[in-house]
Amino acid sequence: MRPSAKGWCPGGYSPMASGDGFIIRLRPRLSRLSLQQGLDICDLAERYGTGVIEVTSKANLQMRGIKQEKYDDLLNALLKLGLLDENNEIERRRNIVTVPDWEQGSLSEVLTKEFYERLTELPELPAKFCFALDIGKKRRLAAISCDIRIEQSTDGSILVCADGAEMGLSIAPRDAITAAIKLANWFTDTGGSAQKRMRRHLKKKVLPYEWRTTARTSVNEPIKPGQSSIGFVLGIPFGQTDSKTLRNLLMTHKPPAIRLSPWRSIILEGIDRVTMAHFIVNHTDKLLKVEACAGSPACSSATVETRNLARALAGRVNGILHVSGCSKGCAHPKEADLTLVGQYGKFSLIKKGCSWDKPLREGLSAKEILKLGDLS
Repeated sequence: MRPSAKGWCPGGYSPMASGDGFIIRLRPRLSRLSLQQGLDICDLAERYGTGVIEVTSKANLQMRGIKQEKYDDLLNALLKLGLLDENNEIERRRNIVTVPDWEQGSLSEVLTKEFYERLTELPELPAKFCFALDIGKKRRLAAISCDIRIEQSTDGSILVCADGAEMGLSIAPRDAITAAIKLANWFTDTGGSAQKRMRRHLKKKVLPYEWRTTARTSVNEPIKPGQSSIGFVLGIPFGQTDSKTLRNLLMTHKPPAIRLSPWRSIILEGIDRVTMAHFIVNHTDKLLKVEACAGSPACSSATVETRNLARALAGRVNGILHVSGCSKGCAHPKEADLTLVGQYGKFSLIKKGCSWDKPLREGLSAKEILKLGDLS
């Protein structure tokens, strides 16, 4: 069983303390920032923190290392620049992931904006409860952790689905947001808040028949680094960069806007080609199969440094490698082909499992792991 992780995520109004200071999370609308907003964030990250910037698995943006005594000043600056909702009630409810390759005037854009306007109609939901609007040209968000999904069926119709269910409710696009709100109310009315996530709740409660009438498609095509229809996609190793690197990228290419993706990447709108160090520019890059949290000393729960080891092992594992500072497995809370977990300053080794599963070996140093032969 997974150890208890924090039951909430950091936000603009709810910073989370970590080993390197506060973590502040921003939720850009439609996962899009103008060029000026991107540059403003770089400035704020330096002025009020360590300059570390992260893209999360929900297409949000984080600033790390924010100094506690400077938090109020940062909050006011974010509000002044329009980078934060006007109040905490709206900001914490706007937990929505939209496909990052939406187009102007598309159903994705229209429904996402409608959802933003109707957030106050939602019931009180667990902090990590999330919605996915996966209605672009291709289904892309199937592997992203969300609880209620609006997506296209095999025949192209719109479905509203509970995460963990094999089928969904076919509905007219104009009624999709209303149906998602109704499903959220079913979740809370039937005691789902105690389980926190929809998938767990469905193991105890049977979803009403109306929500199980139309087959869902099995197609899932995440956006990969390289050229795309809306711009160049850049992977960010482990989802983390710094203000100087990001500012240099933006000033060199000057895209009109930047989009964040849930695959820890960014899209430079209208840009055809990028060749810069520090970023992943090819979909075959070996780092795309490596997950690693911030580790020690950035995270107070971690007892080991993670990312240097993760880089050194990239390409040596046949499949997904996960290096976790502790057994909570925040960077990859699911099975990996090889998982290395920090414990009392050493590593435990797990194959075909999660960070909280029983290890095959314990008490390994980073040097000992690097000397191991077959890691697959």
